[in-house]
Amino acid sequence: MSLQPNPFMQPGGLKPTCIQMLQIILDGEATADQRAYFKDHMDKCMPCFKGYEVDMKIKEMLRIKCCGDDASRNLVEELKTQIKQQIIS
Repeated sequence: MSLQPNPFMQPGGLKPTCIQMLQIILDGEATADQRAYFKDHMDKCMPCFKGYEVDMKIKEMLRIKCCGDDASRNLVEELKTQIKQQIIS
């Protein structure tokens, strides 16, 4: 992936999964270093790119449909679960 150190590294040296990194980014909790690292990672990792695109479209749709207010985390998670189930079946 990247030669730069992984700023998402967890205590004890545990390497985060792509999904864990993606969730931190989408939740708006990432540092500037984490966003830069993930952008570089996403350029090389198609599953991350596809997940990011789907999540961003969901959040944008919810923002528009909720009159500019943020949707609850539970609503976002429920929608993601339903979409994943539709993709799998």
